[in-house]
Formats: sequence, structure tokens, C-alpha cells
Amino acid sequence: MSAVSLGLLAALASMLLTWLVIEYAQRAQMHDAPGARRMHQRLTVRGAGLGFVVTVIAFWAGFGAALGFSNSLGRWALCSAAGVSLVAAISWIDDRRGLPVWPRLLAHCLAAACVTFGALPGLSANWPLFVVGAVPVLLLLPAINFWNFVDGVNGFAATQAIVVCFGLALLAWFAGDVPAAWFAAVATGAVGGFLPYNFPKARAFMGDVGSASLGLMVGALALMPVAGTRGALPAALLLIAVVFLDAGLTLLWRMIRRPPRRWYTGHREHLYQWLTRCGWGHTRTTLTYLMASVALAALVVFIGLQRWDLMLIATISTYLVGIVVWRMGRDYALRHARRQV
Repeated sequence: MSAVSLGLLAALASMLLTWLVIEYAQRAQMHDAPGARRMHQRLTVRGAGLGFVVTVIAFWAGFGAALGFSNSLGRWALCSAAGVSLVAAISWIDDRRGLPVWPRLLAHCLAAACVTFGALPGLSANWPLFVVGAVPVLLLLPAINFWNFVDGVNGFAATQAIVVCFGLALLAWFAGDVPAAWFAAVATGAVGGFLPYNFPKARAFMGDVGSASLGLMVGALALMPVAGTRGALPAALLLIAVVFLDAGLTLLWRMIRRPPRRWYTGHREHLYQWLTRCGWGHTRTTLTYLMASVALAALVVFIGLQRWDLMLIATISTYLVGIVVWRMGRDYALRHARRQV
């Protein structure tokens, strides 16, 4: 079966499951209400991301079992499916009735360790020990939380993930590793099946079960072994740059700014949120960020997985330029927001 066919099948399954989850969430009164820390203006169902999460877990676990744990890709798939399941379970409970931070953090750490364990043979064979040790702390845990942070504007988190997954699917296919392309294509299709419910008008939000799980899916795909290459890690770091720059720089700014504030609490101070509030709206903001990610994806595909050294240079350059662009964008949004007061 081709990667395209699998992606379409995953999209159809995700669309059906998402519809069923929305029906359940409406009966269970799982809603996000408008508020000072939210970007929407009406009561909206949350938790709908469970549909694409279940789809990805089922496909990844099934293909992983078919490949077998002794196969590097099969081991990665089974451990990644287990890690995503753990994050999804704790996040679904949080969506239903709320949880303190510590159970969620513990689950995230265990899930990151599980994914890293699954990817360990490929990582240790291709990268130094300090890279392997840094993966859970600098990639997987931030990915879980950063995708959760950016799930505040219609279609934003979903479209960013689609670009990453589709880019990695193309790279694996160009590298000749068709099974690896299947896993990324399934994630692309599954998230794409959710998108019509969330963009341009949001009938439902993915909730923590969707956004946190989606972050781990993206992080897991970054560690996916691709035959004949050093893996997808350098390319993924470039593909996730838009999300990591906005979420990471905003978090850092909240931590060091004066007067001090509770940087770990909910807020509306991401650049994408300022742009939405200064008059851009949900659709324009999401599409602007999407174009930036598509441009990076084109660069990634042009470089290819074989030139990991060139990919790292492009990644470092992108993050350095991104810091400047983020600051300029923030100043622009703040000026326009003040004019509206």
C-alpha cells in the first residue's frame, strides 16, 4: 500500500472518530468557555483531538507489531505508540475533570523516556551520547508542552503538525525508506482529518488530549530511524522551528522579564496571540505561520536527509534569524494593539 493511500485512509478514520468524540463531548458538556486567557469568543467543545490520536496509535502500533520489536523501525513505532497512549490517557483525564501539574509532568517524562528507548539503537549508532541524553529534555518534553501552548488559534497547532509530518514523509520516501514514510503519512492524514472541524471556523478544539499527544507524535517522528541516513532529527529540528521559536522565546521572555510574573501560568502573550488580537484574526495568523513553515519544509526537502551537516547549518541559521523576526513581530503587534486601545 502506498503512503498516499495510507494517509487518506487515516484521514477518513480520523474524521469519523473526531465526529464521534465531538458528539460524546457535547453530551458530557466538555466545553471551553471564553475568558481572559483564551482567544475564542464562544463556548466550544474540547477534547476532539482524541479522534486523530486514536487513529495514529492504532496505525503505529499495528505496523510496529507487523515489523517486530527486533526491527529498529518496529521498535520505534511500538514504543512511540505506547508513549503517545500514556500522554493521551493522562491528558484526556485532565480534559474531563482537571489534574494537578505533577501527575501530568510524570506521565510526560515517562512517555518521553519510552519514545527515547524505542529510538535508542538508531540514536546511539548515529549521534554522540550527549545528543541521546538531551533528546527527552530538549526535544520531547518541550514538544509536548509547546504544541499545547500553541493550541489557542483555529487551525494553528494542526497545520503546523501537518507540515512537519508531511515533510518527514517526503524525506523518508525520497530516501527510499517506504515503511518510514508510511508512519509519517499516517500522522499527516490523521491530523488532516481533524482540521476541517477546527479551521477556519472551530466547531471543536483538540484539547490537551490532542495538543499534548500531537507534540509527542511530532517529537517521535523526529527520532524515527530512516534507512541509509542519520535519521530525521536534523530535518525535524528545522521543520518545528516556527512552533519552537514562538513558544520557546515567549516562555523565556516571561521567565526573565521584570517585574517577575508566574511564567508557568496560562497567558495570551505568544506572538501568534498578539497578532490575532491586534487585528489579524485567526485565519490570517494561522495562514501566515503556515506559509513560513511551508517555506522551511521546501528548504528541508531541497537539502535532503543525506546532507545532515548542511541541515544543521540551515537549522542554526533559521533559529538565529527567527529570534530577530520574533522580536520584530512582537514590536509590530504591540504597536498595533496599543493603537486600538
